[in-house]
Amino acid sequence: MTKQKFVLFALALAGAAALAHPALAQKPAAPAAPAAPAPVSSDPETQTASYGDWTLRCQRNPQGAGPKRLCEVAQSVTIKGQQQPIAQIAFGRVTADEPLRMTVVIPNDVGFPSAVRVDVDEKDSQPAELAWTRCLPVGCFATAAPVADTLKRWRAGTGNGRLGVKTAEGKQVFIPFSFRGLAQALDALAAQK
Repeated sequence: MTKQKFVLFALALAGAAALAHPALAQKPAAPAAPAAPAPVSSDPETQTASYGDWTLRCQRNPQGAGPKRLCEVAQSVTIKGQQQPIAQIAFGRVTADEPLRMTVVIPNDVGFPSAVRVDVDEKDSQPAELAWTRCLPVGCFATAAPVADTLKRWRAGTGNGRLGVKTAEGKQVFIPFSFRGLAQALDALAAQK
């Protein structure tokens, strides 16, 4: 018998002896009892409501601290014939004492330095600008807290606004979005607790 075969044989014999000896043999652990399911709340985990072209989305806050629910008003902008949105626009706040913030997400074809320009229409003389905050694989994020006058103009809008974005090639493109239902959706957002 070669030395290698002897070592393997000795290890196998030692393992068998350990299983046969009651002091060395270990019983397999008993399966753990299944955990009791978490109680189900009567408050829904998620809720959505549509207001024109805007959607109010609320989700129960899984953390004990902070608001009971986290809510936002959002619109996904698609181009005819495409399934993936070309832009996503959302309004929300993390806590009730924070100002309302607007966030825009655009695919990663963004040129820097630049900002997202939000126009009520193509003749808007007072556009808002949202600063880019970060780019992730899902897209680039721009955010700002709109001033009261700007928000008032947006709430009064019923037609299309537009997002102005500079592409990586340096071309300025405009993405249309709708103001229809924004005022009602923001009112519903303000009523959430």
